[in-house]
Amino acid sequence: MLELMKVIKNKLVGLAAFMMLALAANAQKTSLTFSDTAIVPNDQAPMAAAPILAQKWNQIHTKWFNLNFGMAFILDHNITTQDNTSLAQVGKIDPATEFRGERFMVTGNLLFFKHPWRYMISANFNGLDAPPGDKKFSFIDWNFEIPFGKNGGWITLGKQKEGVGHEYVAPGTQLMFMERGSGVPMIVRQRNIGVRYSNSILKQRATYTIGFFNNYWETGKSFSENGSQITMRATALPIYVSDAELVHVGIGYRYTDATSGKLSYKAKPEVNTSPSYINTGSFNASAANTLMLELIKVNGPISFIGEYMSNRVKSVDANNPNFHYWQIGGDWFITGEHRRYNRNNGNLGKLIPKKNFSFAKNGGAGAFELGARYTRSDLTDTGIAGGEFGRLTGAISWYPNASFRFSFNYGTGSLDKGNTNGKSQFFQLRAQFEL
Repeated sequence: MLELMKVIKNKLVGLAAFMMLALAANAQKTSLTFSDTAIVPNDQAPMAAAPILAQKWNQIHTKWFNLNFGMAFILDHNITTQDNTSLAQVGKIDPATEFRGERFMVTGNLLFFKHPWRYMISANFNGLDAPPGDKKFSFIDWNFEIPFGKNGGWITLGKQKEGVGHEYVAPGTQLMFMERGSGVPMIVRQRNIGVRYSNSILKQRATYTIGFFNNYWETGKSFSENGSQITMRATALPIYVSDAELVHVGIGYRYTDATSGKLSYKAKPEVNTSPSYINTGSFNASAANTLMLELIKVNGPISFIGEYMSNRVKSVDANNPNFHYWQIGGDWFITGEHRRYNRNNGNLGKLIPKKNFSFAKNGGAGAFELGARYTRSDLTDTGIAGGEFGRLTGAISWYPNASFRFSFNYGTGSLDKGNTNGKSQFFQLRAQFEL
């Protein structure tokens, strides 16, 4: 029976890939009407949600509200090769295919307010990959964004992103690489429940946000036992000619209480189907303070990015360790495009090809992107030996149109742990559709 299920799953994977390719071949019919947060007026809350491509069938407009229905499907296949030391460190990692995301989202405005509120609900369908007994759907976001006029900023209430870390502010489907850098998920929580105030100032040349979070509703712990988080981020555009020529600088801060008197940190090697490569385990602590720095430069089709995080933990037992993460990298759209820059939230956003892929006479090739970066995460300091992991990644992506993306990432990684150094190679394929 298990073998039959594997065969069926493989057939479904192949069918899904074929459907994506077939749809990509018909890409010239995709609408380019684009609902991007970058063009939301100042008197509306510019929601930090993945943008939605507008079609006739996925929108509802009434006197009282409007609604946009969006979706994102991500299919990954990952292969890891390891030397003997890596096998001893983390165990054998088998090739794996997974639906990385099967997400549905509803966004829109409540128009009966003087300054329309925005709402967002998103959920992931876990049915195809979920273990038996797990929930078929899990809610990712549920929040309202309440604006305070043209220049008063807005408040976000509910389950949302924490607003710090450039790679977590930006939607995951729109990043240069298939996965966020190894250190980002180990320090910043993907979603949290709380309240956050944000604003864009100086004629949208700068942004700032501050939030307070505690997700005790989800953990079942008491408010104090669960621990709270405080986040802050400020960005600026010291140089801004257009979205194609800019320099972005940012600074962020995150405070977190310990949960039940303990903290722990771990990170995968930028492969979701892999086990954690570095891991501190749970240790006694009271709190942690994280400083984040970011730099982005865009010069036409070429972009550079640098990011650094320093996470200082208050732990008497572990002699107050300090953990680090940094990355440096960039990309080049060989077809001449560049990503849009969201001046309300301070992040790079959606890529729209200059010409959609089409076999028609005046059709184009879509957009092609090449990328490279190096990331390093360090969870070893004083009394903690969680390990150090570095990875060099090369990437190529093809965007037939604004909805489809096909990517290949190759990475080589080095893990220093327990006085040993293990080497791995990562081969990652992705087919992605979003609306």
